[in-house]
Order: sequence, then C-alpha cells, then structure tokens
Amino acid sequence: MTAFDPAGLGTSSDPPTATVRSTETSDGVAVSDLSFAGAGFDPTDAYLVRPAQATSAQATSAPGIIWFHWLEHGSPTSNRTEFLDEARALAGDGLVSLLVQGTLPWTQSPTSIAADGPAIEREVRMARGGVDLLAARADVDADRLAAVGHDFGGMYLSLLFAADPRLRALAVMAPTARWGDWFLRYWKIADPSDAYLAATERLDPVASLPGAAGRPLLLQFADHDEYVPAEVAADVIAAAGPSAATRRYDAGHDLDVDGARADRRTWLLDVLGLEPRAGTSRPSA
Repeated sequence: MTAFDPAGLGTSSDPPTATVRSTETSDGVAVSDLSFAGAGFDPTDAYLVRPAQATSAQATSAPGIIWFHWLEHGSPTSNRTEFLDEARALAGDGLVSLLVQGTLPWTQSPTSIAADGPAIEREVRMARGGVDLLAARADVDADRLAAVGHDFGGMYLSLLFAADPRLRALAVMAPTARWGDWFLRYWKIADPSDAYLAATERLDPVASLPGAAGRPLLLQFADHDEYVPAEVAADVIAAAGPSAATRRYDAGHDLDVDGARADRRTWLLDVLGLEPRAGTSRPSA
C-alpha cells in the first residue's frame, strides 16, 4: 500500500481568499458567514466565530480551531452549523473557530475509484485551506491550532492531522475506520468492493492516524452506534496508538450528550493552554 502523501495536498505561499457575506455580533461573539477558495479545492462556505473584542483569556493572539461536521440525512445539523453553539461558547474562552462545509458525500455522491479518491483529497485540501485561513489571521496564534470533526468530518481531519504538523491536537467523534465502510454500504459504487477497498486504503483514517506522531488526540465513541460497531471503533483506537485518549458515552452516533461536549471543551482548553473565562469552571472529565 502506498500511504497518503502529504505532498499531494499541494503547497501555496498565499492563504485562501475569503469573502465575508455578513457578520452578526451577540453576547460578545462575532459570527461571520463567508466563503473561501484556494488552489486544489472547490470554493466552500464556512462560519468564522471569534470574540468580538480581545478578552483576558487571550495574550496577543488566540488559539484557532477548524471544525468539520457529520453527515446525517434529514438532520438540520448535517452541515457547518453542527458545532456553531460550541464554537460560540469557546469564543467566550478566547478561541477563534472556522466551521467548514463538506461536499463529498453531502452534495456529491461517491460513485467509483476514479472519482472518489481525488474527491477525498480535494476535501482534505479544502480543510487545510481552512487551517491556512486561520493561521494567517492576526488574531490567531498559528502555534496553537486544533481540529474537531464528527463522522465523515472526523475522517477528513484525521488525514489532515497526520499530514499537517501545524495542528497541535485533534478531537474525533464517531469516525469509521475506512471510507469503504460507509461508501460501499450506503451508495452504489461502480467498482467491485475488493478493488474499491484496495484503491482507497491509502486514504483510510486507519492508514493516516499512525502518522500523527504522538500529538494529542481525543477519540469519542458512542455505546449505541448503529454505524460504528465496537470492532470498527477498536480498529480506529489501535491505529491512533497509545497516546490517544478514548472516551465512550451512553449515546447514539450523534453523540449529542452534555458529557461529550463538556469533555471536548475541557480537553481543548487543556491542549491549547487556556483557562475557562471568569465565572465558569472546567467540567469534570
């Protein structure tokens, strides 16, 4: 197997270009609706969430987080809005967040080896473009960047995390181990299953996670997950290695429980070197 080549992400001396459509400010948090575009990926929508003004939680610049959402047909959060409330809350702690919008398989269906491998790499380049966008901001500390992803979003960020050492930490919610686990099960793929699995193997999260080089990694799984059985979660955990922290919850695949959100906040603040804002405390792990 030829592993995923980080060089395939391409390089650029310039960050992506962003167009801000609107900005709304409430409770000290500014949320900008924007689109961004760059070399090697299609233009995408995103939300930029930041403190409206510098807070005491910030020194000279703030940590930055890129967030990538899940897929759940019919769910109102199956898009860049999924983590909007969490990003707002963390802006109160001094963080700047970029919430990106995915394409494959949200608006583009998996179809074949020829189409899906390049499409997966485009999504990873898009996510790296989001990191570029954050790192180029004057109010973001480029040495304190992290990523949070759920489901397919977590799978894409697993590849990016292994390929981009700028990301200090990654939190992943309910990923599967291999693209074929879901693409072959839920879409009509033109190629035989064995050939498809072999062709996409180099892009699988379990192939990339060992390349994370011991950086902080949080894996969150659900006890009642119809999409990620225990044996598949075990494959992801094994690939992540002993430095990864694993948490399980009495929840379904959406992991929409207070404990999971509280653990993510606690963990992110710790790895990014921040204390909670005045008047709040760290939830117990």
